[in-house]
Amino acid sequence: MRLRGTSKTKESKYNSTVGLFISLGMLIVVFMAFDFSEMHGAGKVFLVFWVVGVCAQAYQSYRNSIFSNKSLHHEETDHDLQLEVTKARTSVNVKNSHDFAKKLRDLEQLYLDGLLTTAEY
Repeated sequence: MRLRGTSKTKESKYNSTVGLFISLGMLIVVFMAFDFSEMHGAGKVFLVFWVVGVCAQAYQSYRNSIFSNKSLHHEETDHDLQLEVTKARTSVNVKNSHDFAKKLRDLEQLYLDGLLTTAEY
């Protein structure tokens, strides 16, 4: 059996408002703490991606915060899950497992007869 589908959660307006202020605080600290003129090129590239990521987080938090009319007072989860039943396996695997057990018994008999060393066994 397999479980397929999606599960989506939307944060509450209060969690989003806290996230918004944290994101804005992170942007303020970065722009006040770093001297971009002395930064290495790779550091500047990383910082650009980081700032874009924090701005995206701030935007998403703003959309769900107390400043939005569409925000929720509580966390909401939407589940769209379905249970799939898969086909049973064929009896071929059972036959193969018996063959494997027979091979192991034959191998053990060779060891007991002294035809295999401990390392080979």
